[in-house]
Amino acid sequence: MVHLLAAAPYEQFARDNSPVLAVIICAILALLVVRLVVRNVTRMILLGIILAISLFVAVEHKNITQCTQTCKCTLAGVDTSIPYCNSKLPRT
Repeated sequence: MVHLLAAAPYEQFARDNSPVLAVIICAILALLVVRLVVRNVTRMILLGIILAISLFVAVEHKNITQCTQTCKCTLAGVDTSIPYCNSKLPRT
């Protein structure tokens, strides 16, 4: 009986404040989940950008090589030229 009486104040506190404690715990968990999701989405966006750039370079490899040799080329369907380029210089 002594043990039940000693625990009674804590039980009363838990009964009175459990909704508030539950909201606080849920808010903390929600913040942690949002932080995790934002980090993962940011990583996925950056990974997508890196993959897109890699794919572009892989697809345009032949045109990029031609640019370095002739100083005039077409990249992604756009005619371009490299300023201050001298294609007559010997390649090493």
